[in-house]
Amino acid sequence: MNQGDILAADEILSFASIHGDFACVPDRIFHRFEVILPPESRFEILKDALLQIVHLEDGGARSEGLTPYQVEDLIDALERTRQTLVNGGDAAGDDTPAGAP
Repeated sequence: MNQGDILAADEILSFASIHGDFACVPDRIFHRFEVILPPESRFEILKDALLQIVHLEDGGARSEGLTPYQVEDLIDALERTRQTLVNGGDAAGDDTPAGAP
């Protein structure tokens, strides 16, 4: 990412964090962002922001950054993890009966 894209990504994530109930801490020196997700975070807002950043980064040629498929997989994994935590460790789709060893 060039410096202009980093500033744009920071703006995208900062705006999304307000509506998505999460925090974003930019590290402009190392060109990365830390996203802090409380349980009530709106993952669809984060996903939209990350997809916008992927398109910024793409610039017509495939770079070594994230792909839209990786963003989708990340958000799906976050949602599964949240559901596991909300259900007290019983993951959605777990076929093990409650109380089974």
